[in-house]
Amino acid sequence: MKIKQLVLSSLVAFATLAAFAPTIASAAPHKAHKVCKWDARHHHRACHWVR
Repeated sequence: MKIKQLVLSSLVAFATLAAFAPTIASAAPHKAHKVCKWDARHHHRACHWVR
């Protein structure tokens, strides 16, 4: 019976964590990073910063 209770409580804890994960992720400051892609029209790499 103790094992069943332990499994149930860990399941509830995991579900709670999964529910709050997007909130925690959105609260964290996003580090900007550079995205580069080949610009075929101008024949060079075009880079810009995205958050």
